[in-house]
Amino acid sequence: MKKNGFITSALLYGILSLFLILILGTISILANRKLANDKIKQSVLNDVQKIETSPKCFETKPSDLNSNNLQIVAYDSTCEKTVYIPTTIYGQIVDSIGPNAFANKKLINVTIENTIKQIYITAFSNNNNLTFYIKNTSDQIKGVGTDEELANNQGTAWGAKNATINWDE
Repeated sequence: MKKNGFITSALLYGILSLFLILILGTISILANRKLANDKIKQSVLNDVQKIETSPKCFETKPSDLNSNNLQIVAYDSTCEKTVYIPTTIYGQIVDSIGPNAFANKKLINVTIENTIKQIYITAFSNNNNLTFYIKNTSDQIKGVGTDEELANNQGTAWGAKNATINWDE
């Protein structure tokens, strides 16, 4: 009887050990797959965010924040619908995006670099379902507009309805 009890215990212990190894192995594989998928996703996002838009696509003026810097005031509608807003245009820092600068352009994605400190509330009006990749934190960009513009664009991302914003926070 003691021998049978020992064999049964050893057999149960072996089955339990095998079961635990299988469970832990599966968890490890799933965790590694998720980590790999996250790395692939981040790599793709980084590639999308590095697409460059020609400086010729932007119309600028001296910035309201610093006259040595630039504010984007318009975007050429014949240019790409995936926009990369650069840190500089022709050697001058871009620090703001003006009213209606990208309005009605049917944009798909916009990457905004960390030099942008101010975006007018109507800057992206009527570019619905737009995806933003913003290389800044939400507290570092100031929204600007009149009280009426703020009221009319409430619930939008600078005038873009149903927008998705991906912050670097």
